[in-house]
Amino acid sequence: MMGKLPLSLKSAWGLGSVGTVTVLTVNSLLLLFFMTTVLGIAPALAGGLLFAAKLFDAVAAPVLGGISDNWKGRWGRRAPFLLAGALCSGLGIVLIFNPPVALAGNGLSVWVLGSLVVIALGYTLFNVPYLAMPAEMTDDRLERTSIMSWRIGFVSAGGLLVGLMPQAAASLGGGRQGYGMVGIILGVAVVLTMGSSFWASLRTRRMDNTGKGEIGFKRYLVVLQNKPFMMIIIAKIFQLIGIASLTASVLFLFKSVLGAPDSAPAFYVAGSSAATVLTMPLWVKLGQRFSKQALYGAACLGWAAITLTWLLASRGEPMTLIVARGIAGGVFTGGLLLMGQSLLPDAIDEDCRKSGVRREGVYAGAYSFIEKLASATGPLIVGSLLQVFHFQPKLPRGMDQPADAITGIFFGAAVLPPLLFALSVIPLLFFKLEPVPPAEPAAAE
Repeated sequence: MMGKLPLSLKSAWGLGSVGTVTVLTVNSLLLLFFMTTVLGIAPALAGGLLFAAKLFDAVAAPVLGGISDNWKGRWGRRAPFLLAGALCSGLGIVLIFNPPVALAGNGLSVWVLGSLVVIALGYTLFNVPYLAMPAEMTDDRLERTSIMSWRIGFVSAGGLLVGLMPQAAASLGGGRQGYGMVGIILGVAVVLTMGSSFWASLRTRRMDNTGKGEIGFKRYLVVLQNKPFMMIIIAKIFQLIGIASLTASVLFLFKSVLGAPDSAPAFYVAGSSAATVLTMPLWVKLGQRFSKQALYGAACLGWAAITLTWLLASRGEPMTLIVARGIAGGVFTGGLLLMGQSLLPDAIDEDCRKSGVRREGVYAGAYSFIEKLASATGPLIVGSLLQVFHFQPKLPRGMDQPADAITGIFFGAAVLPPLLFALSVIPLLFFKLEPVPPAEPAAAE
């Protein structure tokens, strides 16, 4: 396999992350707010619908991982799934934001759930083979860190794109009309950016299939036996639930607690994204000099400390403080994403070196299963909190939410996320990779 990869290939693969993070951020940032305040769905029901769709998706992910590993065709193992996932994800986003006006009650809930399932299926079709690619693109651990730095940069761009959408929806007429146009914009963006990774997969396709002797769910037992991978997975569970809780709460925090303008999410995400991108070269250099495991833990604790400061926020919070939190959090987000995503293919490759079997799709499917389940748990928790603390979805303009609703929003945005991130450091203490043996010198001719 290749060592050093061309920049065009790394950037084409990384651009797909604009699509994946758009799908994830739509689910975690926009949908709970859209479903409750625009469509008028009860918060607990909205969170339950999001969770149900992700549960279906989570079960499908490991199955698709195994199918991808064993797929044979002229496009290779990954490309057909990447293309199908891109088209399906884009269609689902258009559908969820454009329900027929005549639908209400159970009919509206069925449309929403069906659209969510389409999005979830598309995301899995794309993301499972997408995550499998870095481990088979190169054997070099440092080169994988470079690959992931491109991904993290594009993740920030995707987050910024979705962060601009609340203000865009208001500018386009607000309500169903504004969000309907937002759905079309995001759907097209998802198809185009995910399509870039489809092109990259055609250049890196792997036609061999050394894992064909293992069939069914027996293939997935190896995941439990890979201790480094499992330690990362346990840490990711805490982190994904925490960040999903924050993103599901942040629009409610800005609107109902801080009384911030519609532009606040865009400025907040812009600050965070800029900090993540600008500090990425620093994190790459740190990853080459110091333990990625230690840097990962430090980034977790730094992010938790910044998020905890939302407890100090109050109505009329200056925009400078909102943006400052975004910038500070973005610095640590860069380390979280780069180190976490770099360690995953390292742990996957360790299994390949020990067993001689290539099963990147199995590991990607297992990770995707956890990612979906944990990410869906955040909105479910926040939706339940809003319901329990008597959040009023259709409050008349000019009226404030009751005090207990404000308490629920603060808990979902500023208490639960930092607590979970602090807990995620514990499994990282037990993460350990075996040294890679030096490459044998080429035989003289």
